[in-house]
Amino acid sequence: MPSVKPLRLKRETYRSERSANSLNVAHVWVDSGLSHLDGLYSYRIPNEILSVIEIGSRLKVPFNARSCEAVVVELSTSEEPLGNLKIIESLLGEIPIANQAIVNFYSQMAKYWASDPFSIIKSGVPARVASVEKLIRRKGNLPKDSQKTKKIEKSYLMHSPYVSSYRELADLGINELKNGSVLLLLPDVKDVSRLEALLRLNELNWPVIRLDSSLSRTDRYTNYLLACSSERCLVIGTRSALFVPMNNLASIIVGFEKSEQYFEQKHPYWNVRDSVEIRSEIESANLIFTGYVPSVELAFQIEQRRIKFVAQKHSLQTMAFPQERGELLPGRIISEIRKSLNEGPVLFLAPRKGYANAVLCAKCKNIALCGCGARLVLNNQNANPICSMCTIESVNWKCTFCSGTIKYAAARGIERFQEEIGKAFPNVIIQLSNSPNILENISPKTKIVLATIGSIPGSVQDYSSVVILEGQRFLASGSSSYEEMAYESFFEASSRMRKGGKLLIVLDSFHPVVASLSRWNPRLLIKKILRENFDAFLPPYSKTATIRVAISEGVLLRNGIAKSIKDGRLPGASRVYFSENKSKGEARVVVVVPRDDRTTLANFIRELARKRAISKKDFISIALDPFVLM
Repeated sequence: MPSVKPLRLKRETYRSERSANSLNVAHVWVDSGLSHLDGLYSYRIPNEILSVIEIGSRLKVPFNARSCEAVVVELSTSEEPLGNLKIIESLLGEIPIANQAIVNFYSQMAKYWASDPFSIIKSGVPARVASVEKLIRRKGNLPKDSQKTKKIEKSYLMHSPYVSSYRELADLGINELKNGSVLLLLPDVKDVSRLEALLRLNELNWPVIRLDSSLSRTDRYTNYLLACSSERCLVIGTRSALFVPMNNLASIIVGFEKSEQYFEQKHPYWNVRDSVEIRSEIESANLIFTGYVPSVELAFQIEQRRIKFVAQKHSLQTMAFPQERGELLPGRIISEIRKSLNEGPVLFLAPRKGYANAVLCAKCKNIALCGCGARLVLNNQNANPICSMCTIESVNWKCTFCSGTIKYAAARGIERFQEEIGKAFPNVIIQLSNSPNILENISPKTKIVLATIGSIPGSVQDYSSVVILEGQRFLASGSSSYEEMAYESFFEASSRMRKGGKLLIVLDSFHPVVASLSRWNPRLLIKKILRENFDAFLPPYSKTATIRVAISEGVLLRNGIAKSIKDGRLPGASRVYFSENKSKGEARVVVVVPRDDRTTLANFIRELARKRAISKKDFISIALDPFVLM
């Protein structure tokens, strides 16, 4: 018989009745958990917090028979009796989480991303730690907004070869710090760590403050408040750092702007590239994007002369070696690699990780499939095939078409490349760098580094040569977004060479990327993508919303949106695409409108979500301007 837990007495606390004799009113956003209740709600301010409440203060308020968190958006004084208004329950800390500029930013973000303000607030404000507020309070209060109006400068800085991109970002941040506070955003934690290490080597007159998910809850909230209360500072962080209030914000820098990690993967699906423009306009801050190849959105603005393109002229020694029979290393490239190995380490860039991402029957050449219908993959030469979907191992595999038992590794990955390169260059130490085992440094004895996209060791900047393997496979994706990423990875890898090094690419010499790399100018590539996207009515010439619903509602929703286009609630040039994913039990509706009609689309989507919430229908996932459409 289970033992009975002892009874515990609960102490009751007495709270005196709140009084609000003044006519002061706080207008707040309430975290009700219901997206359609996103308006401003008015509450009377109790006497005991009247002197400390500010715009951006966190509150506890009564809402629909329960207590909810709220944020002050506006303070006012009424000339009429306020007996019908409820009274604020308590003030959650004396330090506000936002100033007027950030409140305006939240409001515009909610409209732009068809969301409610509190969903946006939760993206950027760290969890509260009351003990931290007492320490920060002793040093000073949150600064007031500085009213400034100036011409905003927007630019795109293309990183140079032979120089660390992190060194360029560090120098850029330090230079901009002379004009005021700087917000420097980076894709992920490893980028922040690399840049922070470089910045710490400099003696700066102003603090460098880090904000990202690697910090503990206490440290993150401490740094958030320090950034708020500093007269001038340099904040470096990931996408959520975009929302930190800063005094005298002079510049916002977005490093490696093309990264997918700048796109929020859950509601409300905002992205950094569009959002920083909103904050830049509100606070009159200069905006600087950096990278190797501009995204199509920025390329469009560069073509329209809204953003200035800044790059230095360089010429790289580039050699192309086409594949004639599907070989990994065409014959003539091997001698060039051997020369480079005598001068220093060589970087190889591979299109995919793993050993073999597809298995064929060596006899009939049919693709090997699992019983669930997914493809089989190989983890190494002697392993049994494993299903890429259900991970079931196929012991004693036999072809279902011809009963053959000999496997052929197709769609080779980086581990298969290691075997073949090792045979071509025996007695040479090779190190692999791919997710999740990404190298930061390499051994002094290493001669060959084999890496996938985004996994190039961060601290190495002195390769004698860079070899891009199977260049055509990098560009074989059906998505223009991934084609852009392939071009970015080519330029990034090429920048790691030492002066006088060679770029060796396994690709036809007439491909435009070869000439672009040689001249260190991506203009031809971007113009090609812009032309193709214009013909296909893809971004940046269109704006999209991807809606995911249950399959049972998919057709009904698609028909309703089609009717809205016919009735004029959406532009007549809009298009609607519909697909179903039965394995996930969801349908996807993609709405595409002309670029100039994005505001109309956002308002329509917001109203759709509001009406569904009011009628208590199931929640639907809505993403405006997603990273990829498919």
